[in-house]
Amino acid sequence: MRSIASLTIACCWLLHVAGAQAAPTEPDQEQQLRAEASRARTWRYAWSGVNAGLTVGAFVALPLDRRESRPDWIVSGAGSGLTLLSTFFMPLRVESAVAELDALPPGQRAARLPRLYRESAADERERVSWPWHLANVGLSALAGGIIAFGYDHYVSGAITAAVSTSLGEAQLFTQPMRLGSAGSGRLPLVPRLAFTPGAGSSPPLWTLSLAGVL
Repeated sequence: MRSIASLTIACCWLLHVAGAQAAPTEPDQEQQLRAEASRARTWRYAWSGVNAGLTVGAFVALPLDRRESRPDWIVSGAGSGLTLLSTFFMPLRVESAVAELDALPPGQRAARLPRLYRESAADERERVSWPWHLANVGLSALAGGIIAFGYDHYVSGAITAAVSTSLGEAQLFTQPMRLGSAGSGRLPLVPRLAFTPGAGSSPPLWTLSLAGVL
C-alpha cells in the first residue's frame, strides 16, 4: 500500500509540473507576440531617437568647435548616423511577425502562429549573440582609431571608442528578450520509474522521478 501511495503522489506531482511547464497555448502565444512587438517597437523608436540626437548634435557642434577638432565631430556623427539607420531599418522579427499574422485570414492564423512565434524568439536570441557585440566593439574601435591615428587626436579617439562601445552595449542589453529567453536553461523532463528491491523486512518500492534530457 505504501508503494502504491507513493506512486500515486509522484504521478500527481508529475502532472502538476508538466502542466506548469507546458508551452503557451495559442491565445497566450498571440498575446505574448503582440506585447513583445509593442516593446520591440518602443525600443527601436527610443534608440533611433537617441542616435538621431547624437547625429544631429555632432553636426550642430561642428562649426562651434575649433577647426582642428571638426574631424572628430564628423566621424562621431557619421557613426551615430549609421547606427541610427541600422536601428530604424532593421526591426526585430516580432514586429513583422505581428503584421504578417494580421494580414492572414482568421482561419489561417492558428496554423501560422507557432512558426512566427519560434522565428521571433530565435531572432531575439540571435540579435544579442556574440557577433553583434563584436561588431559593436569593432565599429566603435574603428571610429576611435580614425580619430586617433588619422588626425593624431588620441584622447578624443579613445573617448569616442569608449562612449560608442558603451552606448552600443546598452542598446543590445536593453533589447526585448521576453520571447527569446522563454524556457532558456530548462531541460525537457521525462518520467523515470525505478524499482528498489526490499532488504530484510523492508518491502520493495517503486519510485517515479523526473529526469532531464539534453
